[in-house]
Amino acid sequence: MRQLTGRTALITGASRGLGVYIARALANEGMNLVLAARTLENLETLAGELSQSGVEVLPVATDVTDQAALESLVGAADTRFGGVDVLVNNAGTLVLFPFHKLGITDMERAIRLNLVSAMILTRLILPGMIKRGHGHVVNMSSIAGKWGPPFDQVYAVTKAGLIGFTESLRAEYRGTGVSASVICPGYVEEAGMYAVGREKMDAVAPAWVGRARPGPVARAVLKAIKKDRPEIIVNTPPARLATVATAMSPSVAQWVIRRFGAFAPFVRGAQVNLQTRGQVTGLSDSPAD
Repeated sequence: MRQLTGRTALITGASRGLGVYIARALANEGMNLVLAARTLENLETLAGELSQSGVEVLPVATDVTDQAALESLVGAADTRFGGVDVLVNNAGTLVLFPFHKLGITDMERAIRLNLVSAMILTRLILPGMIKRGHGHVVNMSSIAGKWGPPFDQVYAVTKAGLIGFTESLRAEYRGTGVSASVICPGYVEEAGMYAVGREKMDAVAPAWVGRARPGPVARAVLKAIKKDRPEIIVNTPPARLATVATAMSPSVAQWVIRRFGAFAPFVRGAQVNLQTRGQVTGLSDSPAD
């Protein structure tokens, strides 16, 4: 989908973190926006900023784990703009904790937030895309969906699921004008979960693992849509090489990853959570808002 001006994008998890940068990038392309997150006040602030560029912006307070809320969100987008041309499934959370002590309710909620909500929302929006003969779904995954970090199995599973979901969508809807892409950032500085964890828990990844910044991640979303890229890894070269190595020789790659501390932020985060909380009781600390 090369021409974005005047079309409509819906972004979940848009009130902060990477969602804000993605929204700005799409607004700069002249796209009208539907912004979804739980906190309406933050959405309205961003909507006011983006409206100054001449695009229309609709903020909708939404709990993506609630199917009725997702249906209402899609209805609001259809009423205001006549449909959604680009869907960015960005909402997500992580729960850093020893898996054998993780609450079942917390595990189920995280899976619904990270993966199931994206599948349901895509299911609700796809018929309109197919009918209009164009559309693009962007799923925000992670390097964690390829490497599988310790102390956050739920995050790894859901991010890997988004990669598989994207591949299946591309295979099924090829030739319809509807496509899908997945974005896999590494540790993102300045915005997002790693930035929050680094500030709160002093959880720093080793330099060799590489870094990503929110600007390039947002530009990767644009590139994926315009050039119909199946997958884009956003990180410095070492992390991309490690990802290729993982696919070629998982045992060797995992040894290197463990030996040189690639998962240090996950380990540190789990240690802090175990010390300060004792057990996971909810996702109130989640940056998924």
